[in-house]
Formats: sequence, structure tokens, C-alpha cells
Amino acid sequence: MPTAAAPWLAPETVEEVSKETSSGRYVNPSKLDEGKEHRYRFFGTGITGYEVWTVDNKPVRFRDKPGDADLPGNVKFDESGNPSVKRFITGLVYDYQAEDFKILQLTQKGLMNTLFKYIQDTDYGDPCGYDIKLTRKGSGLKTEYTLAPAPPKAPAAAVVAEYDELYCNLELLFDGKDPFEKPQG
Repeated sequence: MPTAAAPWLAPETVEEVSKETSSGRYVNPSKLDEGKEHRYRFFGTGITGYEVWTVDNKPVRFRDKPGDADLPGNVKFDESGNPSVKRFITGLVYDYQAEDFKILQLTQKGLMNTLFKYIQDTDYGDPCGYDIKLTRKGSGLKTEYTLAPAPPKAPAAAVVAEYDELYCNLELLFDGKDPFEKPQG
């Protein structure tokens, strides 16, 4: 029989598994807790491309803007009857709330433009040099996002050490593969 000293699952195991099952390895700004600030730190090099979704809710990503002939046969269409092709930027981030590395993909033009503004600002520059804070208010077409930088500073040594041990290849997203899965062999 489990006891407090020897539980059915160790507390650190429960914490680790709950992180994996509750939020996955992707940050979706539209799913952030409303009104709550979420803090992230970019690591490595980001990628950009175009994305469409299929009717079975699977993303298909392209390096270059796809033509109609390049789209999957089961692509979702928007209200106007057009395939909803969106530009995206994606990067590896450290999620402070989850205490884990995740993939952050931005498709919202306002968020991208705000991030670009800080990247071009000489006081901030490369987003690997400071944390960003994301907040979501509202829902549906009335959703508002804010992105604000924290003052530039080095990330914690423990986070850098974890990053140094991490495998992540964002280019695998273009092949529909998990960027955290190491190639075999």
C-alpha cells in the first residue's frame, strides 16, 4: 500500500508527467490563460514559413508560400472559401511557467510586428538576450494579444545548461516531424 514516504508515483514524476500531458511541447498564444502574463526566453535560431491546416486539424508547413497545387487535398478553407495560408515565425523558447523548453509559433501579425519592433530596437535586439511577456485578452475575433520585453539580461545558468543538453531541430516542422525527436543512427 502506498504511503506518504513511498507514494504510488514519486512527486517529481507526477510533476514531470503533468507538464508533458497538460501543455505539450508547443505554446499556442490563443490558448494562454486570459489576462495572465506568460514569460518566455528564445534560444537558438528561429524559422519562418507558411502554414495551412487540414480538415483533420493537422498543420502543414511550407518554407515558401505555397500555390494551390502545393496544398493538401484536405485543406481547411476560410469563410470566403479560400485556403487559409498564414505566415508564421517559430522559435525554441524556455517557458518559465512550465519550466521546460517548448516551440512558440506566432501567426498573429500584431505579435510578429511587436517582436520585430524590439528586434530592430538597439536597446533590445536579438530576442535571445531578453525575456518576452505574452498576454491574451478576449476570445474569438475580439482576442487581443500583447507582447512586451523584459529588460535585457542573461538567462539563468541552469536554463542554459538544460538548453546545451537539448536536441531541437525546428526544420523538422516542415516535414511534419517532432523537432525534439533525435534522428536514429
